[in-house]
Parts: sequence; C-alpha cells; structure tokens
Amino acid sequence: MKAAIFAIGDELTCGYRLDTNSQAISRRLTLLPADVVLHLSAGDEMETIQKYLGVALEAANVVIVSGGLGPTEDDLTRQAVAAYFGLELVEDGDALARIQERFARFGREMPESNRIQAQIPAGSAIIHNDRGTAAGFYLPADGKHIFVTPGVPYEMDGMLEGFILPRLRELVEDGRHIRRAALKVYGLPESGINERIRPLMARGRNPLLGLLPHRGTITIEVVAASSTPEEAERLLEADLAALRTELGRYVISENERDLPQVVADLLVERGLTIATVELGSGGLVAARLTEPEGSERWFRRSMIFSSEKEASGRGKDSSLTHEDDALAMASSIRQTSPADIGVGVGPILVPEDSTPERPYGLVYVAVNIRGKETCRRLSFNGDRARARQWAADAALAQVRLRVLEREE
Repeated sequence: MKAAIFAIGDELTCGYRLDTNSQAISRRLTLLPADVVLHLSAGDEMETIQKYLGVALEAANVVIVSGGLGPTEDDLTRQAVAAYFGLELVEDGDALARIQERFARFGREMPESNRIQAQIPAGSAIIHNDRGTAAGFYLPADGKHIFVTPGVPYEMDGMLEGFILPRLRELVEDGRHIRRAALKVYGLPESGINERIRPLMARGRNPLLGLLPHRGTITIEVVAASSTPEEAERLLEADLAALRTELGRYVISENERDLPQVVADLLVERGLTIATVELGSGGLVAARLTEPEGSERWFRRSMIFSSEKEASGRGKDSSLTHEDDALAMASSIRQTSPADIGVGVGPILVPEDSTPERPYGLVYVAVNIRGKETCRRLSFNGDRARARQWAADAALAQVRLRVLEREE
C-alpha cells in the first residue's frame, strides 16, 4: 500500500500555521504498515487542489486529504474533489442532523452557511465528526481510496483513529495476519531509547517498531505480520519481551493507559493517597491527578502559591536552597492534608533570574512518601507553557518511581 498525504489551507502555504496533520498521519500509516511516498500542501484554490489531487493519485493508491471543509467561501476541498471525479455534491441527512444537534447543545440555531458541511460527493461514505461540525468522507474510485477530513488536528485525529485506520487495516491485512501492541515509556529521550533497542529498529525488519513522542512520554508501537496468527503472535511477544528487558522500569504501561491513569491505578492498588503544593506548575499536577475517574479515592488536597517561602512555610528570610523549599513543601502538604504522599513543585526559573549554574526552565520537584523524601533538579527547554506541562508530567513520573522503589 502506497499513501500520499495532502494538506489544504492558505494558512499552511503562507506559513501562518504548521502542518502537524501530515506528520501525525504519516506516523500512524507507517505502522500499518503502509509506504508513505508523498506529502503535499496547497492553498484554498479549486484548480490547485484538483491539480495536486491528481499528482497524489498518480503516486499512491491511498490519499488522505485534510483541510478545507469549513463553512466559509474559501473552504473548497469538497467541491474540488467532487469536480475532479465529475460528481455532484449531495447532502447527508444524518450529518446535517448531527450539525444541528451540536449547535442546539449550545443553545444556538445552526447558521445556514454550515449546511454545506453536511455535503459530500455522490458515492462517498460519510465520516462522522464527533469533535466538530464538518463531516469528512471516504471515496473509493478507480481502485484508489480517498479519505477527506477537516484540518483541525483534534477533529482529524478522531476520524483517523475511528474510521480511516480501521478501514486501511482491512486493506493491509488482506491475506496476512497482523498483531499490534504498544508500550509507553517515560524518563528516556527518544535517542536514548533508540540506543537501547537499536537492533529492533532496523529498517525492513519484522516486527516493525515506531516511536511516537508526546511531551516526556514515548509510545513504542510494535507491528508483527505473518501468514499465520500464531507466528505473528510469536514475533510480537518476542519483541515485547526484548523491550521489557532493555527498558525496564522506564516502561510505564503496555496498553493505552497514559501517565495520570498509570499513577492513579498504582495509588489505588497500594491504598495510597496524595496531596500537592505547586508554584511553577500552577496546579497542573493536581489537574493531571484528577483526570482519571474516581480521583476522590486517592486525591486529598491541592494548594497553589506564588511565593516559594509562603508555600514552604519557612518565612521570607529563609536562606535555604530551592531544593530545601521544595522538600519542605512536600512534607508540609503531606502532613496537613493528611495524605500518604506529598508533592512539592518549586518555581520554574525565569530568564531574568537564570545563570549558567541555574538555567532558564530549572525547577525542583520533591516527593515525600510517609516521611521518606526525595527531590529532583529538572530543567526544561521551550516557553513557560511547555515547561509547566513537562514539570507536571515529571512530578507524576517521580511519584510512580518512588512508590515502586518502596517495594524493593
């Protein structure tokens, strides 16, 4: 299977917005496995879209198009695809009802301009949008498979996972048996993982491995193919065993559980409760801990401060270090909540206060489990929003490791 990815939108060709859709789609297709042979971008212009749709169809038998399905006059993708194949646009009643219902949920009546978002080329199958208003569509034509989605990454991703990938798996698996698994890893950079598992990453190898990074978490997807289900399963399990051996405790889960869910499950299994006090992360650790259902079973309390001395309870004249303050924060919140675990996240160092010894993005994260305390000195690149996200995830990862260490 050869695939081409076609991103449409003036905002992409003018450089106002980065095309993250093509990257996300490519990563997922490679693990089908499919051969992604072409990326294209074009502005919102009928003739240009038709021209490069033709280029994509010459190069591949699967084309995934994103963008240009909005309700405005410059959203021309559905019209261009229909015109390319000489098809009429038809209204899908179910899609229209969904759009109207979405507006009604917010107490609004659907504007007439949104009606076009329920139109698809005749002969297409609708791809329902559970995350927005624009319906996507799937058009099989001349032995090719064309999938069209909105350009909003969140909406595109929902269609990719819910419709496109399952359909493509049916095509890829015709006559073959495919087995897939995923491991989530935290605490190692992508390059560090690659060094440890280099033999498993060789090109053309079966199983095929792919690394999908998201903040500090890296998902390793493993895809094994064989003529028999038993052999595919054997190949998959052999690689999973090798990954467990090479990556050890850095593997946080072997399913779709993310870091907050992993920590929540661990706390419930061990009968532990937790409380947080935060400065630089601004409450994100608490937000992460309360994402999973039933957080009242493990989460006790959260406090957010703007002053490190106030948060640690050591007073304005304290000459102690930032590490000492983070430790004091974790100890204090654990005792006053009360909880089994206290987490203290210090301030994230701003540019004007940074030095070579104390770089921008420096933050101390402390964990206190029933009086046993540890503190890590961490440094994150990027803007403040990114540093806050990474600090919150690092705090959760540290809680997980410290809980596991107690059992050794």
